[in-house]
Amino acid sequence: MSDWDKVEAVNALEAHGLLRVPIRVVRRPPQMSTRALRDSFSEHRLLVLRTAAASEERNLPRLVGATPAAAATWIDDLAPRLSVLVQPYEQVLFSVELAVYESVVAAEIIPGIWELDSRLTPAVLVVKDDGLELTIPDTHLQAARFHDPHHGTRQRPARVDDWQIATLVAWVREHRSHLSALLDDLGRPFGLKLHHSSRYGLSAQNIRSSVPEPDTWQQDTPAPPINTAPLSSTDAPLPDGPVLLDMSVAREEHARLAVFIDRLHRAGTREVYLRSGLLSHLAINLREAGITVRSAHG
Repeated sequence: MSDWDKVEAVNALEAHGLLRVPIRVVRRPPQMSTRALRDSFSEHRLLVLRTAAASEERNLPRLVGATPAAAATWIDDLAPRLSVLVQPYEQVLFSVELAVYESVVAAEIIPGIWELDSRLTPAVLVVKDDGLELTIPDTHLQAARFHDPHHGTRQRPARVDDWQIATLVAWVREHRSHLSALLDDLGRPFGLKLHHSSRYGLSAQNIRSSVPEPDTWQQDTPAPPINTAPLSSTDAPLPDGPVLLDMSVAREEHARLAVFIDRLHRAGTREVYLRSGLLSHLAINLREAGITVRSAHG
């Protein structure tokens, strides 16, 4: 499973000093009034609501940029099986997917919001005891997604800037002991999803259990040549051998992605290359299905 139960993840992140954004968990059935929400987040006019279930479910409902009144109504209408994580709304400036190993921390960074259907090529940062390795994509400006409360989600050209990389390096070094403690608790390498906002800086949002093998990040090992045509959609014919995937699947269309991964299995595809990163949502889904994922920019 790619993510922990979100409630368990929040508890673990808080226990290890990795949670900066205040999050309140609302259990079901709800006992949450507009006043209680407003009192909990008195400094914040807008909220973000994420839902969690006891069993593994993908693409659970969420609400972004809601007033406390709208949030309380939305919570009341949810299915009884769902818990709700309520946090202040903050504009995400850049997103990070982190992989934590015993002696290495690897990170992929994109400007704006990172969703399942993101096709942005991330900057790759590898932090080792003896130094740093950084790979910046050749495509400098990319069509990144940003959200604001007035217009919703919009695209605009953006790049990973030097200050964002410096911020992430400082965060990893500051929290290395916390990351190691969580690694010891879990007993295996793990991933973290982080968002950066002006108010809170970098804050972990979720724990992921799917990360590649640590030697995948060795940048002195070139990727084998890709001798197949790129795929532009999940309906394109499947060529033989390793496949370069350049595809987009919306968050709400996860079932379509599952069907496509089944097609890869039936076609005998065991290895794919991605431009969208080894820690992207697409990479996680492919690894969970037993398919080897490699970077198209190795």
